Amino acid sequence: MHKYFLALLLAVLSFLGPRAQAQGTAAHNPLVYADVPDMSMIRVGKTYYMSSTTMHLSPGVPIMQSTDLVNWHLVSYAYDTLTSTDAMALTHGQSTYGRGSWASSLRYHQGTYYV
Repeated sequence: MHKYFLALLLAVLSFLGPRAQAQGTAAHNPLVYADVPDMSMIRVGKTYYMSSTTMHLSPGVPIMQSTDLVNWHLVSYAYDTLTSTDAMALTHGQSTYGRGSWASSLRYHQGTYYV
């Protein structure tokens, strides 16, 4: 009976130890004035980059950077403002929604980053 109690105690402690350590780590994420769905993430070396949808807001498509996937900082935006075209304003016979940007995709190839 003593062996079973000791085995149960060790099993419970093995689950509580890592959980207590994880709760002690505080994450600090940037506040970004934008919608943040449709994230795209890549890793280049030991650094992670993430972009997200901003729809009609400008500047658009925030690019964030992290080395631990917990603490992120804002690097830049993909654009300051979008050009006002007929497709963006649905004028002059344009009927396809073209206002804003969504579901960006980050890529890296031979030293060049692509959005």
